[in-house]
Amino acid sequence: MELGEGKFTLAAADGFRLAVHSSPVDDSISESVSAIVPAKSFSELNRLLGDHDQLVEIRLDADRGQILFQLENTEMVSQLIQGSFPNYTQLIPQQWTTRSTVEVDGFLRTTRTAAIFARDGSGIVRLHLTPGSPGSLHMLARADEVGENKSEMDAQIEGEEAKVAFSSKYLIDVLNVIGEQNVTVELTNPSSPGVFRPLGSDNYVHVIMPMFVQW
Repeated sequence: MELGEGKFTLAAADGFRLAVHSSPVDDSISESVSAIVPAKSFSELNRLLGDHDQLVEIRLDADRGQILFQLENTEMVSQLIQGSFPNYTQLIPQQWTTRSTVEVDGFLRTTRTAAIFARDGSGIVRLHLTPGSPGSLHMLARADEVGENKSEMDAQIEGEEAKVAFSSKYLIDVLNVIGEQNVTVELTNPSSPGVFRPLGSDNYVHVIMPMFVQW
């Protein structure tokens, strides 16, 4: 977590994917600070907040290695994780050769269906992006004993034709948290990460490593 410049930024990575989210803060601080906070602490904070909109005051105590979350009627203290977090900005590709814009709900429904067939194939779904008017996004999942699932969606495709494979679970996870109607997917080649961004918002970016398959 980074605090400063009128906003807070949360970044999380697990070796296969990276998510970065930024939001404004009510009270800016003069000097930027950062800390590594256990993910379980944010899960607990989210549970305490529930569906209520309320301000959360955040206090960092670097000397004691603690972070305090102050809610209306609750205080929660968590120990910080010692160490340094990787420079995640270097992990986000800044260029692309193919950029697609897809409607989120349809993309999510298609991926959930494909995931059923992908269970016996390491959860892999293949995407084939084809430019056109409109362009199309083809999704393929295979299961030896069940068969194949093929789907096609209209998509706005900029740049070149592209093929890439992702974990269906990772696709479902990112599509579940995109807060806009459409999502953009930026690709470079089949072995490079895919970058997912909500269209119309610059406060969230999600990077997923591809799966290596035979086409």
